[in-house]
Amino acid sequence: MSVTETYNTPSLVEMWQFIDRNLNPIGMMPDKASLDYMQTCRLYLGLRKLDNTFRDTVQIQMLKSELAYSLLETLVN
Repeated sequence: MSVTETYNTPSLVEMWQFIDRNLNPIGMMPDKASLDYMQTCRLYLGLRKLDNTFRDTVQIQMLKSELAYSLLETLVN
């Protein structure tokens, strides 16, 4: 969990909204009636973890690019 996230547990509706935003566009949305509350929580937490990992990876790549550009600029000047 990132530092900026709160520790409040989202409601079931909020969890499903997050799941829908992430899985519906790629055609992997599960049937809501087929999952109980705990399964929904596990799916939500798994997706949040993947989302955070993806964001962290993108930020790392951006920082690497900025550092490389800065070093190149220093060497050229």
